[in-house]
Amino acid sequence: MSLRTEIEQAMGLKFPEQGGEPVIRFEESMEVPRSAENLMRGFYRDPEKVQGAFNRLLAETGSLLDVLLPRRSRLREWTEELPERPHDAESFLRTSSEQLVTKEQRMQQAEKDLLQNLKENAIEDLFPVQLNAFGVCSVRESSVKIFLKPLSQLAEILELNPEKLRFTVRIHFLFLLLLVSGLDLDGKSFARSGDEPMLHALAGVYAYKYFGTQAPEYVHCYKQWFQAWGGSNPSTLLLAEESAEKLRAAMIFWRRQDLSWEACWRIVGEFESLRPGPESQGLRPVSKFIRPEDF
Repeated sequence: MSLRTEIEQAMGLKFPEQGGEPVIRFEESMEVPRSAENLMRGFYRDPEKVQGAFNRLLAETGSLLDVLLPRRSRLREWTEELPERPHDAESFLRTSSEQLVTKEQRMQQAEKDLLQNLKENAIEDLFPVQLNAFGVCSVRESSVKIFLKPLSQLAEILELNPEKLRFTVRIHFLFLLLLVSGLDLDGKSFARSGDEPMLHALAGVYAYKYFGTQAPEYVHCYKQWFQAWGGSNPSTLLLAEESAEKLRAAMIFWRRQDLSWEACWRIVGEFESLRPGPESQGLRPVSKFIRPEDF
């Protein structure tokens, strides 16, 4: 079974076809969108500033050593043979000591500044990353473009397997593409105005359900990526197997009506409560109980 067929069966929709082939385009790009620029810098918002702070500390440390090492060498000589003139030794020690104090203060300040820079560039400053840094979906063109470089950078930062991360993101966008371009059993397609956050939330529900049947590493990769752009984990109710028919019915209703997801979920729940007798025990699927004309 192809990956596309698995996705279609999981959501209960079908990609539109032309000549027996799906009318979709899935592209993996090496572009780096503007929204990914901070991510591509890694942990540093201003890497040049941090690099400069390291260079400054290195220079101040070297300056301190320029005084400390000759002083140490001279002291080693004097432990073996006393200096010829005590006054010269006293002058050298006083002068080098004053230089060490000054240079140590400068080194400590450089170290303090560097530590502050490192603190300001903690990993929390990277997240959340804009979702379109990883991929974009076009409803009008039934196409998806995934950006591989930002995904590879994220995998490096979060210490994830890059191939598994790429696969999980591909699955998410396939569900998203099917959600906005797929046909229901009666041939109707997505009709509402754009609601991108909810589109990704629903794609996330189906992706989480899909990865529940895969190796744990895929679940981990998907969860890390989902959280990286600020996605909210779906409720256990939506993920529960016994809610599958209600989820599909609400999803179809939501795709066709300009109503909130909460309203669609409530309406489908009201239909469920009207089931007579044994059908209330789950013997009759919600998607069959609701007629196409109801939408």
